Amino acid sequence: MDMETPSARLTSLDVLRGMDMLIILGLDALVYALYPLYSGNEAWRLVREQLGHAPWEGLRVYDCVFPLFVFISGMSMCFSHLRQLDTRPWKILLKLWKRAALLVFLGFFVNGIISWDLGSMRFASVLGLIGLSGALAGSITLLTRGRVIPNFIIAGLILVGVGVAQHTGGNFTAGGCANARIDALLCPGVLYGGSYDPEGPLCIISATALSLLGYSAGRLFLNIENAVTRALTMLAGGAALFIAGYFMPTPIIKSIWTPSFVLCCTGIAAALMSLLHLVVDVAGLQKWALPFRVVGLNALAAYLLIHIVNLQALSARLFSGTWALFLSADWQRAANATVALLLAWWFCWFLYKKRVFIKI
Repeated sequence: MDMETPSARLTSLDVLRGMDMLIILGLDALVYALYPLYSGNEAWRLVREQLGHAPWEGLRVYDCVFPLFVFISGMSMCFSHLRQLDTRPWKILLKLWKRAALLVFLGFFVNGIISWDLGSMRFASVLGLIGLSGALAGSITLLTRGRVIPNFIIAGLILVGVGVAQHTGGNFTAGGCANARIDALLCPGVLYGGSYDPEGPLCIISATALSLLGYSAGRLFLNIENAVTRALTMLAGGAALFIAGYFMPTPIIKSIWTPSFVLCCTGIAAALMSLLHLVVDVAGLQKWALPFRVVGLNALAAYLLIHIVNLQALSARLFSGTWALFLSADWQRAANATVALLLAWWFCWFLYKKRVFIKI
């Protein structure tokens, strides 16, 4: 685990990562806490709905949070490889798989107590999926020497393979999908979804394609000199991928990372990246984005923080007596959620001011 200074970084990429992380850090909890106060407001109901997962089929904002991070990781990997062109490929490969191993271990830690009783542990994890899909995608980019078209073709072939497996290996239900059958064979212990795991082996393969698409977006980003052309090209590509995913015969299911889900999320991620690039990097409007960049620069540290410390409980312990003096029960919950989110952000701000940037 390294601590670095964020020199020569793409600011918009850090901003997008920070926006993504803020949802996980407590923005979702704050919206849920405020909902009882505005339950009669239709717009607020839609916001609350979007900050929760679709029950099975469908696509909501919250479903895109994790895939967006995978896309960002793929794009970041492109820039990292570019800075290490003088490094031997095997060194990059070793670094990729060391990172994957550490993220898998941290995923065990986040999931709960590590035990010799394998049946009581959950082996799949968000961090494990990010690490393994990144290592697989990175290994492929080394074989293709980072070229866009081969990477794009391989990503497409991976998604076709996953689609065929899901169509022929079962149905698209929680208990009968191909993912559930593969998870039952390859994942000992607890499965998050009961019969399947949303971070299981087949989901890792789908995420590898998403990471490759993120890497390819990064290469296109670097290959196009004109900033406006670069952003518009990425926006158009994102729109095309979203439309392709939306109209695929495979249903959009986040829990099993269907190809249509991957393409839709890739399209959304590319569109967001292109818009932020124009606003933050090209137009130079960066002051408003600093609160998001602060989080984006220490996304891993922030993620580990909220899984180690129950910030809502800490907020309640510190301020519940004060809230009770002048707030109703509903407003107390909203106040606790607000303080929890601010505490998470303050942690990132503290690291930022100390010039500590933790990465793997």
